[in-house]
Amino acid sequence: MNTKIYFALFYFLTIFQINSNLLAEEKYKELDRVVAIVEKEVITEVELKKSIEKVLKMSKEKDIAEAQYQELVKANVLDKLIHKSLIEQYAAQSGYTVDQKKVDKFIAQIAKKNELSIDKLKENIASEGIKFSEFLDNIRYELLLKQIKNKEISTKINISDFEIDSQLRKNAVQNPDIFNLSHILIKNSEAASLSEIEANNKKSIKVYEILLSNKNFEKVAQEYSDDSTAKSGGNIGWKKEQELPQLFIDEIAKINEGEITKPFKSPSGFHILKINEKKGIKKKKILIKQTKLRHIIIKQNEITPEKEILKRLERFKNLIIDGSKNFEDLAKEYSEDGSAADGGNLGWVSPGTTLPLFESTYDSLDINEISDPINTPLGWHILQVTERRENDLTDESFKYSAKVQLIKQKTELIFKDWIKQLRDQSFIEIRIIQD
Repeated sequence: MNTKIYFALFYFLTIFQINSNLLAEEKYKELDRVVAIVEKEVITEVELKKSIEKVLKMSKEKDIAEAQYQELVKANVLDKLIHKSLIEQYAAQSGYTVDQKKVDKFIAQIAKKNELSIDKLKENIASEGIKFSEFLDNIRYELLLKQIKNKEISTKINISDFEIDSQLRKNAVQNPDIFNLSHILIKNSEAASLSEIEANNKKSIKVYEILLSNKNFEKVAQEYSDDSTAKSGGNIGWKKEQELPQLFIDEIAKINEGEITKPFKSPSGFHILKINEKKGIKKKKILIKQTKLRHIIIKQNEITPEKEILKRLERFKNLIIDGSKNFEDLAKEYSEDGSAADGGNLGWVSPGTTLPLFESTYDSLDINEISDPINTPLGWHILQVTERRENDLTDESFKYSAKVQLIKQKTELIFKDWIKQLRDQSFIEIRIIQD
C-alpha cells in the first residue's frame, strides 16, 4: 500500500474514533447531568425535562408568556421531584412500603370504576402517551404518600363536636337542600268545629290510602285538594328549606325522593306532601339492626374444670326459666367481667362488633330467650336478648363524613408544614440548569 495513503487512512480513523468517543462522552454527560442532589439521591436533567414535557402537554396558562410559563413549570416540577425524592427516602428509612398486591388492587378499582378491563385500561393509558410502568410507579408513590399522611398526621388529629357541627352548617350553606314538591290540602274553614276537623282528618287519611294504592298524585290532588295548586296537580315547584314552613321541613325530613308524607295537621287543615325531586347534599337513610344483650360469663381456669362451668351455667339458665332467680341478680353475683355490676348488661350491639359465634347465637334468640352455654376466647357465656331495634344512623353517618372532610383539610394544611420541615432538615443542593 502507498505509504501516504496508509498514513492518511490511519489519521482519519484515529480522528473519527476520538470524535466518536467525545460524542459518546458528551451524550453520557447530558444524560447524567445532575440538576439537584437530595440527600443520597440525585435528580437528572433528563428526568426533569421529561416531567416538564408531561406538564406542558396537560396544561397551558394562556395569560402568561411562553418563556415565563415554562420557567414557572420548571420551578414547580423541580420542587415536586425534590419532595418525591424526600418522601421516598423517608419512607424507606421509616419502614413504609406498598406491596404489589395493593397496587394491583388499586388498578383493578380504577378499571372497574371506568367499566374497563385491565387490558383496555392499559391501552387507554398508552394512547395518552404514558408508559404503563410509569403509571404504576405514580400509583405506588401516591399510595405511599397516603400511608405516610395517614400515620404521621391524620391519626394524630382531634376533631371536636363543635367543629363537626360548624362543618355541617357550612356544607348546608354551600349545598342547600332544594325540593320540588307537590301538595294536597284538606282545608278547615276559619271557624271549623271539632266535628268538621275530625271529618277532614278522616278525609286526609282516605286520600293518603288512595295515594298508597299507587294512584297518580296529580290526579288525586286535582280531585281532592283544596289548595290553589290543585288545578296544576298540586305542584308547588322548587323551594329552598328557608322558604318552607318549619312544619313542612320537619315532615319532608322523614321521607325520601319520590315518597309522600303521612297526613299532618296545621291551623289551615291537613296536608300531604310529595318530594318529586331533591337537590343538594343527598342523605341516604342508613338503618342498622341492633340487639340489646346481657350475659353471664365464667372464665375457665386450672381450678374450675369445663364440666363444672357448664353445669353451673345450665343451672343458672333453669333457675331463670322457672322464675326462681332473675338474670340480673345471678349476673351480679356470679358473672366474671365488668358488666356484672350492671346485671350483665352489654347494651346495644351492632352487627360485626362482636365475635362471630356471639353474634350468630344472639341472632337466633327470641326476646327474653336464654342461650345454651357458648365458649369464646373470653370464657363460657349464657346470653339473653332483652330488646331489638332498627337504629337510624343517617345523622351519625353525616357527622362522620363531616369529620373525615375536616381531617382531610387539616391533614393537607399540616402536611405543607411537615414537608417543609423535612426539607429544612435535609441536604438539598440545586445546581444551575443550562438550557
